[in-house]
Amino acid sequence: MRIEYATIGALADEIGCRREDLIALSPDNDPFYVQRPSRVAEAQWFASLWQSLGFQAGSHLRRLHYSIISQEQPILKPNGAQYLNTENDWKTLLSASLSARYLRLIPDGALADHRNDPPIINASNPGTRQPWAFVAGEYQADLTYHTPTNDVSPPGVFVHDLTVAQPYLVEVWVEKSTQNDVLVPLARRLGFNLVSGTGETSEILARHAVERAISDGRPTRILYVSDFDPGGRSMPVALARKIEFWIREADLDLDVTLDPVVLTPEQCEQYRLPRTPLKKTERRAAKFEKRFGEGATELDALEALHPGELARIVENEVCRYIDTTLPSRVAEVNFRHWREIRRVEGEVLKNYDIADIQRRYDELKDAFQAGAEALEEETQELWPQIAQDLEAIIPAFDPEDMPEPRPASPPDQPLFDSSRPYLDQIDAYRRWQGRGGPK
Repeated sequence: MRIEYATIGALADEIGCRREDLIALSPDNDPFYVQRPSRVAEAQWFASLWQSLGFQAGSHLRRLHYSIISQEQPILKPNGAQYLNTENDWKTLLSASLSARYLRLIPDGALADHRNDPPIINASNPGTRQPWAFVAGEYQADLTYHTPTNDVSPPGVFVHDLTVAQPYLVEVWVEKSTQNDVLVPLARRLGFNLVSGTGETSEILARHAVERAISDGRPTRILYVSDFDPGGRSMPVALARKIEFWIREADLDLDVTLDPVVLTPEQCEQYRLPRTPLKKTERRAAKFEKRFGEGATELDALEALHPGELARIVENEVCRYIDTTLPSRVAEVNFRHWREIRRVEGEVLKNYDIADIQRRYDELKDAFQAGAEALEEETQELWPQIAQDLEAIIPAFDPEDMPEPRPASPPDQPLFDSSRPYLDQIDAYRRWQGRGGPK
């Protein structure tokens, strides 16, 4: 069944609950509620702006904002009021762009996420491939194609190694990059993807996660790391809801799970982490504190008070899905295969007098070396004469033909000039700061 605004309403009526009880985010943000009339209207408004202002795929939404407020003819919002350079109107644009993407009114990839660093991709899926051996060099020794310094190479057996993929694609998402000094080396060592964001995950990053899951083909396991505060409790749900939407919207047969792993209430209690009062502007504070007690805890507190514990917790969670012994066990099997191939290869080659071919080839190499040395002696006399003849004909270049850089055109009064006396430089700073006359 396709889950959308209308079906959510029908389910609510059938169950006897509010519509809002059947969505995970607010009505203005939940992707499954995007067919709500007000959100459809804002999505259509944004799509028309996208077309009329001629923006291309990969644009940054903030630039679109400045393009809108700079139009000679004022741009009106869906409610008929003029779009202005205010925080509220910027939030209107954010919401409208999100609705337009969910309703597919603008192309996939229309907007780029310039706020967050790109994911650090360490996970790869080489697939599981059985080893197989083959004979190479069966036609000729190819001696004439090389400078004669190589040994004779008879036909031999080569092996494509066994490869065994880890069973899961694992990604760790963290709400801030301040933990990268801990998580980046861990991600590289264990081979999981690391996605560091700023606050709540964008629709763009969530869609890219779905695209990676499709491309990789393995079950995807996402582990979320966030502060223990109202935002940190909300962020995993927001990411999961966006991923869920795109999976259902495209009717994808994907195996994706998401689990918050740090910071949990239990960890805050176990490690006796300090609580910080919530901001007075935090609308979700009352519900959060009613459930968990007063105050919130930052991720940084865990690493500051218990160094190495964040890495240990994340490693334990990642290793639910990644087998760290697998690469060494595969390497051991490949070494056994290589050793067996060398053994059977030797059994065959001992029946042939390769040493005699090598001896005759060495004689040819020695003869070549002797001839090359004779030529080298000849060039020791000839090359200086050629160089002398070339020196005699080298033309002299006129320095007047050399281009010179155009004169610089610096400003008359830069903010800082290292040639200024100290007090003059202080005056320049004060003028810039408005403390000593106009700039």
